[in-house]
Amino acid sequence: GLKAWQYIIDKYSLNIDLTLPIKSIGLNHKSTAKLFHDELGENFPYEKYWDEGMAYFKEYERTKGVPVKKGFDVLSAFLKENSIKMIVATSTYHDSATESLKRAGIYEKFDGLVGGDEVENGKPAPDVFLKAVSLTGLSADECLVIEDSENGIKASLAAGIKCIYIKDICDELKATAYRECKDMSEVCEVIKELNFS
Repeated sequence: GLKAWQYIIDKYSLNIDLTLPIKSIGLNHKSTAKLFHDELGENFPYEKYWDEGMAYFKEYERTKGVPVKKGFDVLSAFLKENSIKMIVATSTYHDSATESLKRAGIYEKFDGLVGGDEVENGKPAPDVFLKAVSLTGLSADECLVIEDSENGIKASLAAGIKCIYIKDICDELKATAYRECKDMSEVCEVIKELNFS
């Protein structure tokens, strides 16, 4: 996403930096559009830039591949060994998220997916996480969220779910998370401590 916005900023010599796109991480399309219009005015051609940026990003993913966060393979193997379900809960629309996961070669590792178009309110509202919890058959306090965005952490707190923060862009977020991990493999130890496995 940030690569797409950097492409648009450079292409159109926009007088903005990545501060606003970073604030939008975890938001759904509607909320991101509102954020940009609130900050830059109603005349900011958000939809035009969004369409161009996403076309660029999809081509980038097609040629360069989809990056998978460090430690994912260790964590996913651990969860499978311990019969713990892993659900994707994303602000990205269901079909787009599915496409990206398949392109990354990890789609089959998940037990379900909830997209931003399947709930009424996007992050930081708790809707997407609560829907994901409903797919597990568990209660919120029997689940963990793994997040790398401010909006995602806020959503997990609103849902009453412990959140593991994987450091990505903004280091200030760790104060509101249940635990910070340097990569996804470290989540295994947290799960053991919580007796989830």
